[in-house]
Amino acid sequence: MNILKQTALNLFESALSKEGTVLAIRSWFPTTFYEIDLHFPMMDMSGWNRVQHIKIKVAPGLYRDYTPAGWDVETRTCTLYVDAVQEGPGSEWVQSLKQGDSVVYVGVGATMHKPAEEGKMIVLGDMTTIGHYLALQQLAGNKSITGAIAIAEENHRIEFMEYFNWDITPVPQTDQGGFHGITKWAKEKDFSNATVYVAGHIPTCVHLRKELKRTAAGSIRVQGFWS
Repeated sequence: MNILKQTALNLFESALSKEGTVLAIRSWFPTTFYEIDLHFPMMDMSGWNRVQHIKIKVAPGLYRDYTPAGWDVETRTCTLYVDAVQEGPGSEWVQSLKQGDSVVYVGVGATMHKPAEEGKMIVLGDMTTIGHYLALQQLAGNKSITGAIAIAEENHRIEFMEYFNWDITPVPQTDQGGFHGITKWAKEKDFSNATVYVAGHIPTCVHLRKELKRTAAGSIRVQGFWS
């Protein structure tokens, strides 16, 4: 990185960055999926009415967006769910974290996903969407959410079923974004009078939206994460 770019990044971070602290970190087996409990003392969570994303610093000059789930307004704590199966700075960052570490972030912003006012809520995505849909469920309160999340590892699917009290089905992921597993699940479901949320792998989101347009799905809300 050249000196001018590094200087600009330093100015950007000094103006906008804030810090949080890792309270605990847990991994699923195999260790490619992590839950990170964090305290963000400067983060006001009281006005959240949509699923949010936090821009986290994972390496010098590099940031990744993660979704805060299970947040507590009073204690300013939340949990991030990070899929680290793909090699890269984000995976290296989460694999290096320890309790007590500081985490730098430069902003929190709203996504397009919020609870539907009426009708069913159906969610579709890959393992990167677990935190996203947990946040949607928190916003929805007692309103039930159904759907399917594609997960490659069999043991991760077992842990998903044991860990979450949720009417969302973990389906086998046989392709990069879980398209085949999700569409197989969707063929037997009724999408009428429903708001369908699609998130995760961007090309898969595009294909799923096209496929859903051919059904009786009412509203389709797409939020791409990665490609």
